[in-house]
Amino acid sequence: MKMEIIKKNWQQFKTILTRLDDENINGMLDQIGERICLAPANPNNKHYGCYPGGIVVASTKLAKAMQALNEFHGTPVDIKSVYKIGLLHDIGRIGTLSDDWLLPQDSDWHREKLGNEFKINFELPKMSHLQRTMFLLNQFQVKLTEEEFAALVSLDEREAKNTLGALLLHARDMLED
Repeated sequence: MKMEIIKKNWQQFKTILTRLDDENINGMLDQIGERICLAPANPNNKHYGCYPGGIVVASTKLAKAMQALNEFHGTPVDIKSVYKIGLLHDIGRIGTLSDDWLLPQDSDWHREKLGNEFKINFELPKMSHLQRTMFLLNQFQVKLTEEEFAALVSLDEREAKNTLGALLLHARDMLED
């Protein structure tokens, strides 16, 4: 993906989050925004977002799909929560505060035979993406409502805990197809 497109996608992602008027989210974007902007969402090219900037593209698509589903079904989910969870649900895929989860693939064989454009950094503490997401949000003191927290938990358990969780899971399934 070209750098101009990555910057354009980042600007859209950041603009939406800035509209939430959350100083802690803004501080997080200031501190680790460049890493979020450039991070791939997946290591394998058979999965969504396997390119620099993949997290931003995939999360923006997911948030917009959640909004569309919310409107279509006429559910009473707060639009700010829809965008907050949609855009931040995968932020743990960047890795830790200092180290990336995905590193450039240095093996031609893995790239050509398996489609692994990136390799996993096994030096990171063993956590799921959701656990890293929660940890990063906690590090920047991003507050979640009970509804938002339950929606994120829905990802790990693949079972909707509430309406926001159902929107998240349904939009995620649409993205993965």
